[in-house]
Amino acid sequence: MHTKANYLLNLEPALATQFDTMLQACSDHSLIQPGRQLHSHAICSGLFENSLVAAKLLGMCFHCASVVDAKNLFYHLDLNCIFPWNCMIRGFSVLGRFDFAMLFYYKMLTAGVSPDKYTFPSVIKACGGLNNVRLGRAVHDSMQVMGFEVDIYAGSSLLQLYVKNGCIRDARHMFDKMSHKDCVSWNVMLHGYAKKGEFSNAVGIFMEMRSSEIKANAVTFSCVLSVCGSEAMISFGTQLHGLVVAYGLESHFSVANTLIAVYSKCHCLSDARKLFDMMPRTDVVRWNGMISGYIQNGFMSEASGLFDEMISAGVKPDSVTLASFLPSVAQPFNLKQAKEIHGYIIRHCVPFDVYLKSALIDVYSKCRSVDMARNIFNQSTRTDVVMCTAMVSGLVLNWMNTDAFGNF
Repeated sequence: MHTKANYLLNLEPALATQFDTMLQACSDHSLIQPGRQLHSHAICSGLFENSLVAAKLLGMCFHCASVVDAKNLFYHLDLNCIFPWNCMIRGFSVLGRFDFAMLFYYKMLTAGVSPDKYTFPSVIKACGGLNNVRLGRAVHDSMQVMGFEVDIYAGSSLLQLYVKNGCIRDARHMFDKMSHKDCVSWNVMLHGYAKKGEFSNAVGIFMEMRSSEIKANAVTFSCVLSVCGSEAMISFGTQLHGLVVAYGLESHFSVANTLIAVYSKCHCLSDARKLFDMMPRTDVVRWNGMISGYIQNGFMSEASGLFDEMISAGVKPDSVTLASFLPSVAQPFNLKQAKEIHGYIIRHCVPFDVYLKSALIDVYSKCRSVDMARNIFNQSTRTDVVMCTAMVSGLVLNWMNTDAFGNF
């Protein structure tokens, strides 16, 4: 009997590995039934007592989005151990059920089970998913009290939570305490400063990153370039362009599009067009950036010509393209062209969002076709401040002040 027990003990790791392979094959919603059969087999064979097998069974349930099976399995495990709790918290976080992830976290604490270093990344991800910065701070404080170092994954999640909620000082404090930082951590911090309009700090964190062992990527350059959209920063922007070329990222779609936007905002249209002409012309965002650049700088005929080129190249304009292009025909003698664009929008089922409707209202008003502007405004099921402003401005422009006051 003793020999047989030893034999089974020695055999268990191999069986658990084979079982793991079969469970991975069942990690699809359509294969939940074979997975349940494997679950039954694990119970009958005693493999269910193996923590690896139990964890993989829970993982399979979440991969198959079978929350009921996961809960039933969970309550048959040893809940004095941390691993079932970690599996449930992680599983719910992966599924985007962040409220349930936090529920199981607090149930775990109530049951007297202490978290470990594998618990917190999923819990912090859940706090981010709930966009609850107070909860994130509380979890962060718990980590510090328990003496856990914030690793790269948990740290990046916390940084994103703080940045998303505008808590840039908390984010920086968190960032400075992280012993290991990856490219994502640096990029989140850089994005936070750019989002808050703290451009000098954004440049500063970029220079710190350059001095570290972490190599900047396309996201880094897109973010730091976005703060260079003023003539005062154009010199730094051109230096960054040189770095982009050195890193081999000039043709990356987001970097190239940001560079075009930077040159356009700094009134360097020839540089923007030169870069545009070097790039593949299949990306609608790139066309939008160049057309918008011409419009912003008052080059209406160039914008019109580029729009025609876009159509000829077989690139389908989207709502952003058309909302950007419409101001170029905002003159009384361009009413026919405005109607043609309106017709194009309807024929090609371009998404009629608030900004596109507002642009059309503005164009029709400036073309002295107030009735058309009113039709678009009145047919909208949802209005907001952008559309109302366009309509009121259009009425005032056409000396219809009483109607404008009524709309207001």
